Amino acid sequence: MKILFVCTGNTCRSPLAQAIMQKTLDERKIDADCDSAGLCCGYGEEVSENSRKIIAEKGIFFTHQSRPVTQPLLDSSDLVICMTAPHKEALAPYVAKEKLFEAKDFIGEEVEDPYGRDIERYRACAAQLERLAVAVADKLQKDSEKKDSE
Repeated sequence: MKILFVCTGNTCRSPLAQAIMQKTLDERKIDADCDSAGLCCGYGEEVSENSRKIIAEKGIFFTHQSRPVTQPLLDSSDLVICMTAPHKEALAPYVAKEKLFEAKDFIGEEVEDPYGRDIERYRACAAQLERLAVAVADKLQKDSEKKDSE
């Protein structure tokens, strides 16, 4: 199982989502890997300073450099989770409907972009992403149990 998180620049939300989700999966012993990419970015940008601080506060070891969404990356992912509806709409022509989601599908709200904001906005974003990680992990466990009982 491979989960891809998508945001705009791949330096704030999606790498933070990737780090938090991977920690959640590891803690629950769910066999899945996470990745992230951006719709409007290039290759090689570092994670934003505040995202890096949040990741460190959570005791997560994580290295990352930005990269754009590509068709091979989308094709190799089992779940593609976008931060907002416009991200999902942009990817809809390129991703099978059954594997394309937005954060709102799991937590009832979009993940606000903290870019350029203070650390408290990043903490609020991280709290949303923690709820998202729990909801996604719950879905994976439920789907696995359902599959095992069939």
